[in-house]
Amino acid sequence: MNQSSLNLRPTAGTVLGAIGAVLGLVALIVSLSSAASASPQGRLVRSSEIAPGAVTAKKLANGAVTSKTIKAGAVTSKKLANESVNPRVLRKEAVTANGLAPDAVTRVAIAPGSVYSGALVPESIHVTPIADLDAVAENGAWTASNGEAAMCGAGEALLGTGFAFTEPGNREVGFLQALPVLAPTGNGVTGRITSNSGGSAKAEVVAICLGG
Repeated sequence: MNQSSLNLRPTAGTVLGAIGAVLGLVALIVSLSSAASASPQGRLVRSSEIAPGAVTAKKLANGAVTSKTIKAGAVTSKKLANESVNPRVLRKEAVTANGLAPDAVTRVAIAPGSVYSGALVPESIHVTPIADLDAVAENGAWTASNGEAAMCGAGEALLGTGFAFTEPGNREVGFLQALPVLAPTGNGVTGRITSNSGGSAKAEVVAICLGG
């Protein structure tokens, strides 16, 4: 064996140096991977790690918080600021009977004037004319009309009554009655007038009803 062949053999130092370089490269890769895993982009941030007041409405993107992202029971009345839930922030028909807890709506919880007949069901007005039956005007003999009735519709409740002269004739007219009627057959009001206007007066009786 000549001298040149012996010089081509790797020495122990050369082999160990190569192995050390490979191990160093592996260590570097592992170190970089661990750092990436620990970076803010790759780590899950838990609620216990967020300081109180750190997340505000201004820091949330539009649509970031939806009903699907909120845990059931997470939002309670104690966690809501006063007047934070109002008609301006509620979607139409968002609050229904099924969405209210038993006894959630009480007299104390209702603002004054927030509940009235018009807000519950529609109101309606029913009008019936009353004819002037007087034959001769200004003869001193006054004539009473027939009793006429203005009745509410089926299932409606009587809310109020009204009476009006739409044409007073010679102004020798007056009303005799405007009486409410509450009966199994229907609710309404009856009215009568008296006249010395020779049949020229016109009147009507009015029933104000609450829809059924």
